[in-house]
Amino acid sequence: MQTSIRDFSFDQRETVKSFFTDAEWDVIDAALNEYQDHFDTDEDSAVLDNVGLKMQSLFDSSLSQSGGN
Repeated sequence: MQTSIRDFSFDQRETVKSFFTDAEWDVIDAALNEYQDHFDTDEDSAVLDNVGLKMQSLFDSSLSQSGGN
Protein backbone atom coordinates (compact mmCIF):
# COMPACT_ATOMS: atom_id res chain seq x y z
CA MET A 1 0.00 0.00 0.00
CA GLN A 2 1.36 3.39 -0.92
CA THR A 3 -0.14 6.78 -0.30
CA SER A 4 1.14 10.17 -1.24
CA ILE A 5 1.62 13.18 0.96
CA ARG A 6 -0.41 16.10 -0.36
CA ASP A 7 0.95 19.59 -0.34
CA PHE A 8 -1.03 21.21 2.44
CA SER A 9 -0.63 24.83 3.38
CA PHE A 10 1.19 25.79 6.57
CA ASP A 11 -2.12 26.72 8.19
CA GLN A 12 -3.69 23.38 7.24
CA ARG A 13 -0.77 21.48 8.74
CA GLU A 14 -0.95 23.56 11.92
CA THR A 15 -4.67 22.77 12.16
CA VAL A 16 -3.98 19.03 11.97
CA LYS A 17 -1.20 19.34 14.56
CA SER A 18 -3.50 21.28 16.88
CA PHE A 19 -5.87 18.32 17.12
CA PHE A 20 -3.44 16.87 19.70
CA THR A 21 -1.18 18.31 22.39
CA ASP A 22 2.55 17.59 22.32
CA ALA A 23 2.01 14.98 25.03
CA GLU A 24 -0.71 13.33 22.94
CA TRP A 25 1.55 13.27 19.87
CA ASP A 26 4.16 11.56 22.06
CA VAL A 27 1.58 8.91 23.01
CA ILE A 28 0.71 8.39 19.34
CA ASP A 29 4.39 7.99 18.50
CA ALA A 30 4.89 5.53 21.37
CA ALA A 31 1.83 3.56 20.27
CA LEU A 32 3.18 3.33 16.73
CA ASN A 33 6.51 2.07 18.07
CA GLU A 34 4.68 -0.53 20.15
CA TYR A 35 2.63 -1.56 17.12
CA GLN A 36 5.84 -1.92 15.12
CA ASP A 37 7.26 -4.25 17.79
CA HIS A 38 4.32 -6.66 17.50
CA PHE A 39 3.29 -6.59 13.84
CA ASP A 40 5.94 -7.08 11.24
CA THR A 41 4.33 -8.03 7.95
CA ASP A 42 5.28 -6.15 4.80
CA GLU A 43 1.87 -4.50 4.73
CA ASP A 44 2.19 -3.39 8.37
CA SER A 45 5.63 -2.01 7.64
CA ALA A 46 4.34 -0.05 4.65
CA VAL A 47 1.49 1.44 6.69
CA LEU A 48 3.87 2.42 9.49
CA ASP A 49 6.27 4.00 7.01
CA ASN A 50 3.42 6.04 5.47
CA VAL A 51 2.14 7.20 8.85
CA GLY A 52 5.66 8.09 9.94
CA LEU A 53 6.29 10.12 6.80
CA LYS A 54 3.03 12.01 7.22
CA MET A 55 3.68 12.77 10.88
CA GLN A 56 7.23 13.88 10.07
CA SER A 57 5.94 16.16 7.33
CA LEU A 58 3.63 17.87 9.84
CA PHE A 59 6.49 18.75 12.13
CA ASP A 60 9.07 19.44 9.42
CA SER A 61 6.83 22.08 7.87
CA SER A 62 6.53 23.84 11.21
CA LEU A 63 10.29 23.97 11.61
CA SER A 64 10.85 25.30 8.12
CA GLN A 65 8.25 28.05 8.61
CA SER A 66 9.56 29.06 12.02
CA GLY A 67 13.16 29.21 10.89
CA GLY A 68 14.25 26.16 12.92
CA ASN A 69 16.39 23.27 11.73
